[in-house]
Amino acid sequence: MKHLILSSLLLASICFTAQSQDARRFYVTIGVFVKESNAKNLKEKATQQGYDVRYGQKPNGNLHYVYVLSTTDKQSAEKLVAKLRSETEYKLAWIFIGYLVGDVIEETPVVETKPVVEPTPVIPTPTPVVDSVKTAPIEKPVEKPEEKPEVKKPAGKPFYFKLVSEKDGTEIKSGEVHLMESSAATQYQSFKPGEVVYLSAPKNKNGTYSIATQVPGYAQATTVIDFQNPTETKGASEESIIEIVVPKAKKGDYIDFANVKFFKNSSILQPVSQGELDGVVDLLKENPKYKIKIHGHVNGTQDRESFTRGPNSSFFATNPSADVDHKKMSPKDLSLARAETVRDYLVSQGIEKDRISVKGEGGRIPLYPTGGTLGQLNDRVEIEFVKN
Repeated sequence: MKHLILSSLLLASICFTAQSQDARRFYVTIGVFVKESNAKNLKEKATQQGYDVRYGQKPNGNLHYVYVLSTTDKQSAEKLVAKLRSETEYKLAWIFIGYLVGDVIEETPVVETKPVVEPTPVIPTPTPVVDSVKTAPIEKPVEKPEEKPEVKKPAGKPFYFKLVSEKDGTEIKSGEVHLMESSAATQYQSFKPGEVVYLSAPKNKNGTYSIATQVPGYAQATTVIDFQNPTETKGASEESIIEIVVPKAKKGDYIDFANVKFFKNSSILQPVSQGELDGVVDLLKENPKYKIKIHGHVNGTQDRESFTRGPNSSFFATNPSADVDHKKMSPKDLSLARAETVRDYLVSQGIEKDRISVKGEGGRIPLYPTGGTLGQLNDRVEIEFVKN
């Protein structure tokens, strides 16, 4: 009997593991916490703002992921992330890909049932009455064409941002396209390239939008479009195709990242950072002559209580038992620790350490006002190409 129970438990464990590996979902995440109380607080706050909020953990994990959407549709998740970043306070929203357990909305399984087949009654065929004078023709019913529901288009004009590699002319669908009212604007709308998006008319008197690309491994490209007469090239949905040529990064170029983020007051990377950093790994492996310098930045110039990676810390998750606490840390030291974290991850992926140098800039080069709603975006790293 004891062996039977153990076998049943082992079988259940195997089934659960297989189910978890197959259940690959996209979670639009607005926060990750070690303490469950912090996750509950954010859930209550976002719920009061009208969001349907849940939080959960990875199997055998200790982090609590707070999310507002769980779906198998990657495109809908990406659209919601873009909307949260451009229109709400959740500027660091990102997509966790995998499976979370805990406070999860379970989907109701669809149970297939076979229809009950009733025996067909036998109806005797009536003897036709033959009219010796005239037989009336049988009229066929007129079939009405099926009415298709009208598809309502989103408000605004459709656009398609097509990024093209200067090197070989191939289309690039990674990175982001930033749309601003002017080149000096501090706020922007963010879109994925290679997708149809609908835009409202700009509010400036020129009727134009400034566009800047942000693609790992490529230098930034900028252009300006006239909203009313953007281009003569149209797509299948009458969208205006805006083609932007992006050059490979070269010596002296800087790469800014859209999704390389750190946990607050720490040098630990958020999980969303890995995709863009892997793009840098691929670039450095393809171009073995490239050498880079990583610049770390923080928001503000005040010392702060912080924590940094220890010898056994993860790159993309906090761990109180392995991370190093600092009661008082200068902005320069924290920014240097962030640059070192990025360097150490690149080295762990096979990049030679002597190809990478680091520098802590502290908070002396902010992109946005340190006390404003976008101040948190000053916490960042930039990569400078120093040799190619």
